[in-house]
Amino acid sequence: MKGFFLGLSKLILGVAIALILLSMAGVATARYFMGRLSVLPPKPLYGDEMPTAPAAAPEVVPETAPEAAPEAAAAPAPPPEPALEPGAYEAVVAQPIGLVMREGPGVEFPQVGGVDDNEAVVVLEEPADQDWVKVRVVSNGQEGWVKAGNTRRTE
Repeated sequence: MKGFFLGLSKLILGVAIALILLSMAGVATARYFMGRLSVLPPKPLYGDEMPTAPAAAPEVVPETAPEAAPEAAAAPAPPPEPALEPGAYEAVVAQPIGLVMREGPGVEFPQVGGVDDNEAVVVLEEPADQDWVKVRVVSNGQEGWVKAGNTRRTE
């Protein structure tokens, strides 16, 4: 009888250890996949946003005569900002997820790019129906139509 209880206790202990190991493996697997899924994918790039190759550094030529150093050139003035057309005004994107720009005022027109949240735009045209507005992105000059009500006028 003593051998029976010893064998039964070994069986119960073995099953308990197996269940503990399986549950620990399940928790580790769940934590692994939760960690992998919590990383956001890279931001999609649109047509004009493709990264460009960095420019090569200019070659430095040592001067031969220190007394013949050229005078420092004056820093060029920044280009003046273009005047806004009549009826146009500056605004920022108020939609937290950004906006899709289209070729025309409607979803049937193809996409031409996107505008991020809080990005500066110039509203060029507001049709009478107030469904879509024509905008120009300040940073890259791209023009397109976005859904009305997703921009906020700035002063």
